[in-house]
Amino acid sequence: MPSVRTGDFDCHYEDDDFSDPWVESETVLIQHGFGRNGRYWTSWVPYLAGHYRVIRRDMRAHGGSTDTGPDYEWSVDGLVADLVAFLDALGLSRVHYVGESVGGPTGIALAVAHPERLASLTLVSGVLRLDEPVQKVLGAGYPDFATAIRELGPGGYVSRGPEPDDPAARAERAWHRAEWDRANGYALEGLARLTPHVEVEPLLPEVRVPTLILAPADSALTPLRDQITMREKIPDARIEIFEGHGHNFYPEEPERCTAAIRRFVEGTA
Repeated sequence: MPSVRTGDFDCHYEDDDFSDPWVESETVLIQHGFGRNGRYWTSWVPYLAGHYRVIRRDMRAHGGSTDTGPDYEWSVDGLVADLVAFLDALGLSRVHYVGESVGGPTGIALAVAHPERLASLTLVSGVLRLDEPVQKVLGAGYPDFATAIRELGPGGYVSRGPEPDDPAARAERAWHRAEWDRANGYALEGLARLTPHVEVEPLLPEVRVPTLILAPADSALTPLRDQITMREKIPDARIEIFEGHGHNFYPEEPERCTAAIRRFVEGTA
């Protein structure tokens, strides 16, 4: 499992490339969202890695990446700086960036600050803002999101609720719990404190990178109206709406999602 020193932490990543070895492949960089890690994108790899180098990067304190202790202050600028350091460490001058959930605003901010590093930008359930109604959902009955993470722990937070009767559903829940528990609890609590301040709408008109939005129709965290706002305000952005799907639709639709990305990326060449 490779890792690379990026700034003040060791960043774990998965690197898959099954394209023709005599061809220099373009790179698709997949950035997961809150609490997750690159393993959540395993189902996408067979559809993409035959055509591109596919890198799944674990955010600091998530998955196999290390952290720098409880005093670290999360910020969108810091998330962008971590990404730039990662690209530099791997010698990647330009990538096709895929950002899920909070990986979305990170990608938007990266596209504005460093457009030369992105060949394209794909937002998957991309967050526009995490305002009071969304914070109430994230709080799961606790005073706020950060308190819920602290009281339940990462794995407890993602697996809260009644235990499913179906054995397959129980196994899936156990897997999610184990993967979230690979994230550092105090780090997630700190990241949760950042979420009410995430607001990237003012940046949208400044995005000058080809942009694709993969939008769930029924997400409480990233409402369809916000997805459409991104499509309207990012110049020449394209959108594909996934009807009947909630926030975490991407593992359920790997073939459709990756086909949309391949069409989009090939159209930017």
